[in-house]
Amino acid sequence: MWELIQSGNVMMIPLGVCSLVAVAVIFERVYSLRSSKVIVSEVVGAVETLDAAQDLSVARAILERNPGPFANIVATGLDHADDDWVIIRDVLQESGRQEAVRLSRNLNILEIGAAIAPLLGLLGTVTGMIRVFSAVSAHGLGQPEYMSGGISEAMITTAAGLIIGIPVLVMHQWLQGKADSIIFDMERYGSIVLDSLRRRNRNRSS
Repeated sequence: MWELIQSGNVMMIPLGVCSLVAVAVIFERVYSLRSSKVIVSEVVGAVETLDAAQDLSVARAILERNPGPFANIVATGLDHADDDWVIIRDVLQESGRQEAVRLSRNLNILEIGAAIAPLLGLLGTVTGMIRVFSAVSAHGLGQPEYMSGGISEAMITTAAGLIIGIPVLVMHQWLQGKADSIIFDMERYGSIVLDSLRRRNRNRSS
């Protein structure tokens, strides 16, 4: 294996860096985008019982015990519970946008890595073929040992770029789907919070 990496020459260095960064981001996002970690069941219960709650102190205590993106959105709504429903809607939407950006952070790094790795492999192919033609120019076609290094470099870097790029692209799409699913759930519960607070305000005014 090490001999193959060495045959890829200097282009294996940026390819290796690209793969290490991608692996680090994948592990971090897989851990952070666990649905049970974001959409906490206790917070869901607090949201679903807002209509029946006499006051919001219990819900606030639950949010404090379960900090996170979902709790932040709900807390923003509760902080404006006495305001007009239009204001509540606007602050919930703004909070939701901010938390959605946080949930999707670093995914662009995977997208860039999936695009760059094959290009780095292609660049290694070009430099390897340049070495081949230089060897042919200097020694002719009668001595293939002078060309083998360039051919190995060309083939190995191409393979390495694809081996890195394809799984990274797949993981990017999968993680983006998980983030989108969580964001959809937060929007749904945000709508429940808005409706509950609007009804509370209407009942208090009547």
